[in-house]
Amino acid sequence: MIRFRIGHRWKREPAEAPHDSVSLELDGVNLLPGAVEEPLVEAVPALVGAVAELHAGGRRLAQVSLTEAHLELVLRRSGTDIELQVASLSRPARLLRPPLRLDAEELAEAARVAGQGFLEDLRKVAPRRLPVGAEQALERALRQLEEPAHHREERRPEPFTRRVAPPGVPGFGFALEDADDVLRRAAKEKGPALASLLCPGEVWLSLPERPVAWRAPGPPFLTALELARQAADLARAVELGEPRFGLEPAGVRPELTLDLKAGEARLGGATVPLTGQALVEAMYHLGQALVVAMSERERALAGNPYLVELAERCREGLSHLRGAVQPPEESGMAMARMAQSTAASRPLKVPGRLRRLRFDDLWVQRKLADADQGRLMLGRQGPVYSSPQMACAFERKSGKQIWRRAATHGVAASTDGYSLAASAVRVCGFHGKGAGARWLHDHDGLRIGPQLLRQDGLLLTLSDDRIALAYNEMTGREMWRLTPPRTRRSHLSLHAHRALLATDSGYLYGMDLSDGQVRFRVSASLPFLGPPVPWGRRFVATLGQGSHFALLLSDAHTGEAAWTYEMSLALPSAPLPSGKRLYVAGELEGEGVLLCLDANGQTRWQRALHLGPGPFSLARLPGGVLVTSALGAATRVGDEGEVDWRVGAAGEQLSKALQPIITRGVVLVPGERVRAVDPDSGNVLAEVRAGAGLMALQADSQLNLYFLDELGTISAYRLVSHFAVVGG
Repeated sequence: MIRFRIGHRWKREPAEAPHDSVSLELDGVNLLPGAVEEPLVEAVPALVGAVAELHAGGRRLAQVSLTEAHLELVLRRSGTDIELQVASLSRPARLLRPPLRLDAEELAEAARVAGQGFLEDLRKVAPRRLPVGAEQALERALRQLEEPAHHREERRPEPFTRRVAPPGVPGFGFALEDADDVLRRAAKEKGPALASLLCPGEVWLSLPERPVAWRAPGPPFLTALELARQAADLARAVELGEPRFGLEPAGVRPELTLDLKAGEARLGGATVPLTGQALVEAMYHLGQALVVAMSERERALAGNPYLVELAERCREGLSHLRGAVQPPEESGMAMARMAQSTAASRPLKVPGRLRRLRFDDLWVQRKLADADQGRLMLGRQGPVYSSPQMACAFERKSGKQIWRRAATHGVAASTDGYSLAASAVRVCGFHGKGAGARWLHDHDGLRIGPQLLRQDGLLLTLSDDRIALAYNEMTGREMWRLTPPRTRRSHLSLHAHRALLATDSGYLYGMDLSDGQVRFRVSASLPFLGPPVPWGRRFVATLGQGSHFALLLSDAHTGEAAWTYEMSLALPSAPLPSGKRLYVAGELEGEGVLLCLDANGQTRWQRALHLGPGPFSLARLPGGVLVTSALGAATRVGDEGEVDWRVGAAGEQLSKALQPIITRGVVLVPGERVRAVDPDSGNVLAEVRAGAGLMALQADSQLNLYFLDELGTISAYRLVSHFAVVGG
């Protein structure tokens, strides 16, 4: 007997958006465990509509998302039966049970009874809770279920088998055994995204002297997804120097226990040589190889959002392994060189010494809202503008608008095209230039944004300027939130596997990025003034109130404070770690001063800047630090405190000190006139007038400049020519 069951608690406790349990029972066994708090006005019409489409013969594949339980129902029509797969995308990602064949007529009748009952109950208890469009769609689906079933003639499947051996030892191999041609047929019929990937197969692990040390039958995609998640956990353990790490690969026994110090692993009673980093690389390479194999089988799968997300996760994980950041006490100046090489792109190719640059107008965009609170960022395709209630992106060359998001209760945007838009009752997630939202969920009515951080499949932002929120970037499910007490303003930043939330109440919270669990809380006597800044395995944060300011250094894993340095500086800049040194600039008795501390919190030296009044901004240069002021003045100070060069003010004072930009071997100093400066000699190479209302500055890899002013105008300038002196 097949029966859909919907909870009744929502009828006793009417809410704005009813949430309750949803279950599908087969002979008394619930096939949807954990679906106890689903949004009924979304889940029930989706379930009934999916079964109705299969019943009417409109399509062969359907997928229903139960977002709160992280369950995906995949329904596939096969003659007079419907094959059901229930995939869990929580930890571990897996099929809850082998595929089940259900009688199509019996399933259609169960869906009709459940949908009709829900619609009648909703009209009695909460008649206005179901939107008109959703109600009409549900009624249409119920009418389809009352009609006779239609069976389309199915094409004979083309069985497909592919076996990919591990590229090395250790390594993962996989086999795709697609007897029903799921990959190709689902993609050609534009079937649901996940349903197109759940073909059978297996994944196995090869270790020294053990060609098949571990194997996991089932859809290789789900296995690779979970292994990629576990790879991120293992990479954090390696980064933090943990002695041991244990896991059941993809949730399949036996357990694999790694001795990260000795470089050994124990699996099923046998000990083999295996380093943590080698296993992490093998896990990520499996995901990449699977994406390639599936895309080669069917080209349309290359744009499948689940495959795209897996490929990005693996690529990002491998990039972190290649560029591992060492703590300052171990790396010394190597860390400064590494940071500089990643922050600055290749210098301009000139035959001699660069002497002059020339810029020309490129395009202008006007009347952007809330420019005084806006941010200008640089995305992959061009500049991204983000303000409290609107965000948009523009093409690099033409200035054509790529996408735009506006909302009454806040917009948050990131540089890679992800954005959130909130209304009084909904929060929507977008990616790229598509007009439609990738997902939407109920919202508590608080303002979000404008900051948006993305890491490990999560989108993180602030709500009401103080509450940390984390959403799943694929489904939009709220993964966790932290509401600090007695707080009006919070500052959010990321440090490896930690989300750090610094508050104006004097508390700093270190949370597990994956689940939001608070791992430590640092208490300070002064409010935190900005987001914590990573420094190797530690972080440094600025404290201050009135005329009292201090720096706090703590361990990012445990929260243990290393030292606190009380400063006599006013208007302190954001701290700048560089190797074993920490720089901060501010005013001392009305004069600009640069302060250098060592890793133990001791003063190494202090230098007068002669740049006029603060505030100041800092940027790293090879062998030194660049300091700029709101007047557009700049100076380069060496590691030992010697002043290498200085350029004077560039007009009227800006409303704030903007961050200088170092790109293509050129320093861009913000001011009323933005100046391009040679970082070695301090020679001014070019000047572009921006005006005293300059609010933000960006430059891309082609040395195109983008200015945002207080009137909401973005002005773009392109590099027209450069002149150099050869042999002089």
